[in-house]
Amino acid sequence: MSLKIRIDLLFGLLLLVGLAADIGRMAVNARARVQAESAAMTRVTRDFVEAALASFHGAPDPRASLDQLARGLDALRHVRVAFVQDGARAGMAALAPDDARRQSPAWFDALIHARANLTILPAAIDGRRYGDIVIASDPADEVNEVWQDVRDLALTGGAIALAALIGASFILGRTLRPLDDCAEALGALRDGDYRTRVEAAGSPEFHDLCAKINALAAALQSLSQDNRSLVQRLMNAQEDERKRIARELHDEIGPYLFALRANASLLESGLKNDGQDGRTEDGLTGRVAAIRGQIEALQGHNQRILRQLRPPALDDLGLFEALKILVEGWRETEPAVDLELRLPEQRDPPDPRVGLALYRLIQEALTNIYRHAGARHASIELSRAGSPPELRVRVQDDGVGIDPAQPAGLGLTGMRERVQGLGGRLRFGEAPGGGGLIEAALPCRPPATFEA
Repeated sequence: MSLKIRIDLLFGLLLLVGLAADIGRMAVNARARVQAESAAMTRVTRDFVEAALASFHGAPDPRASLDQLARGLDALRHVRVAFVQDGARAGMAALAPDDARRQSPAWFDALIHARANLTILPAAIDGRRYGDIVIASDPADEVNEVWQDVRDLALTGGAIALAALIGASFILGRTLRPLDDCAEALGALRDGDYRTRVEAAGSPEFHDLCAKINALAAALQSLSQDNRSLVQRLMNAQEDERKRIARELHDEIGPYLFALRANASLLESGLKNDGQDGRTEDGLTGRVAAIRGQIEALQGHNQRILRQLRPPALDDLGLFEALKILVEGWRETEPAVDLELRLPEQRDPPDPRVGLALYRLIQEALTNIYRHAGARHASIELSRAGSPPELRVRVQDDGVGIDPAQPAGLGLTGMRERVQGLGGRLRFGEAPGGGGLIEAALPCRPPATFEA
């Protein structure tokens, strides 16, 4: 059931309850109203009859005068009057209520429960009693009036309530129409159409809601574009990495494999001829030494590729020792750059995911320094600080620096995603004295899972 229908039903119920309460109030007050009206009319009629009896003094035909008085008063509303002579009390049956005069339904009469009262006045003239004047209250006319009022109120009030309900439903529909537009826009966003926008309409609250939905759509559209760009860059980086590994296998390992095959063929030939072709034992020994050297070179290249794919020292020795090996390897490869490493005295982080993230961050930072920064000096500093405790890393160089206004490359983007995935923080830009600066802080026990 929609919100509009529920509000319409609630408003209609309130109108119905209000109308029923008003009708009930009239019905409750009707009994006192009928009784008061009947009592007042009975009192007036009694006063009139008493005054008439006094005026009949010396009447030539008292009985005829009394009959004429009763017939003249019989047309009054709310009361019925009869002259009952001595010995003719059966005539009082004529004063019984006339149901044919009632216009209200029986249940309403039972609700009002207005009872008729009898008032008997002795019909005495000049000291002689000729019978009785009986005054009987008849609430039928007053009950009919009350019923007519209740019926008019029900019809008029019902019509007004129905008109109010229809008008309120129309206004409510127009007021809630922006919600339908917002729901449609959210459905489109759920389906991936981030170009959807909602036209602001209605009250200020709806304007604010539409603005927030539009801002959400714009943010999702931007994130979607960034994700597509990132996926494309990751695919390109993956292809570049595959090309690099293929090139190293072809350029570095391929020649060694070719030389191994050639030397193995010569060695095989020499062993078969057993020196008959002029080859000496020293020549065979030289071939074996060449094969050994080529195998050692292959092992070195293999270890270097493995270190790039997954550092074995990190699993075997821990983060700090792995960083020492990483830095020492760069020092041997690029001795022109003065590289400084400062580590805390405490033990390695308890979570291996934090250690791997820090290792990859420092590895990527050093790669950028040696490839792009043109630095002469670089420093790496790890420390523990904060509450709850966190590991902080600071990589600084005196090279060309990092422009934060430029879009982040794939390396920096990968750093940010690794750090943020573990609930940490990353900042990069210009160092205070010039050069590049990368700072990161990672909690010792990250809330999120992370895979290398």
